[in-house]
Amino acid sequence: MDAEPDNWTVLGDFTYSTGMGGHVRFIVERNTEDAALHGISSNEDLGAGPRPVAVFKHPPDGPVTWRPAWQGDPMCEAIERDARKIASG
Repeated sequence: MDAEPDNWTVLGDFTYSTGMGGHVRFIVERNTEDAALHGISSNEDLGAGPRPVAVFKHPPDGPVTWRPAWQGDPMCEAIERDARKIASG
């Protein structure tokens, strides 16, 4: 994410099935210094731990900044929708 690693509070998570028995857990966090800044990370149950996926402002203020590996991924729209639901809560 684009801020200091200790400046994030976990708000919630959601999980998507990848088929073939796999799952990806997405974690939504809020920055403690900028309450509008939120991050999404993923954990694919492969033992590597959470990896950054995107950073966004909520309420919306410009586009979501996706990590290069995620840009254009067909799941992005659903990930953003579910992350914003958690950020709104």
